Amino acid sequence: MRSGTERSGIGLEMFANRVHCDRAYLSERVERFLRRRGRWAHLGSTATAGGGRRPALTVSRQCGAGLGRIERPLLEYLDELRPDTSGEWVLFDQSLLGTLLGRGPVRQVLPPFNPGAAKIPVSPLLGENLARPVSEWNLFNHSANAIRMLCHQGHAIVVGRAGNQVTADLPGTFHVRLVSAESNRVSFLKSSRRIGENEAAEVVAETDKARSKFVKRHAGAEIDDPLGYHLVLNTDHLSGELAARIIADSLHEWIDRSEEEIGERQENVVEAIF
Repeated sequence: MRSGTERSGIGLEMFANRVHCDRAYLSERVERFLRRRGRWAHLGSTATAGGGRRPALTVSRQCGAGLGRIERPLLEYLDELRPDTSGEWVLFDQSLLGTLLGRGPVRQVLPPFNPGAAKIPVSPLLGENLARPVSEWNLFNHSANAIRMLCHQGHAIVVGRAGNQVTADLPGTFHVRLVSAESNRVSFLKSSRRIGENEAAEVVAETDKARSKFVKRHAGAEIDDPLGYHLVLNTDHLSGELAARIIADSLHEWIDRSEEEIGERQENVVEAIF
């Protein structure tokens, strides 16, 4: 019979292997996406085969809130929900977005950011930062431009980088925030990184602080403001599969309702004209 230490070591090794496999899985999806889209050279319509918009997701999360166990089931469930000719979903976190930008700047082909069309509260600072001329762009601008392009094209999940703010005016993008009790997040970091509880608590606090500072500096927003998201999900006591289904089903319910409202407004306009 194995000792507790041996069982713990085996569990951590299995966790590390799963994380490694999932990173490879995410990277493979990104490579297929880039090949399919021809490195942005021939970007097409955002409409699906059925005439609707292709949706996109932005995900903000507290450190240790469990995104790693949600990513794969979320991608796979989204693929299953409504398969069409536009291809599979793809996820870009900071690392994978960096891989994309490292291959060259993404062309600016979208209309300028429109605060008046924002689905969530946005600050004047965000509009000012996104209005910089291309010659004065910094890393945030290049990142924001790529995020906007990804979400405009649809079937993309963008993690972090103030994604909900920079895509606030894009009609098909749904914004999610993942939260969890601090004690659970510290325990997760302690186990996954094989560090002490004090160090894990420090990592959680410093990571959350850095993410909050980034959003505040570039978007003038509070990362924990629930009004900045369509869905704030507490991942405590939820499996990765269940959390994925809640997010994906909420996204599609929202898209369906939005398109119904657009259709109703168009009908009202036609009736008013005739």
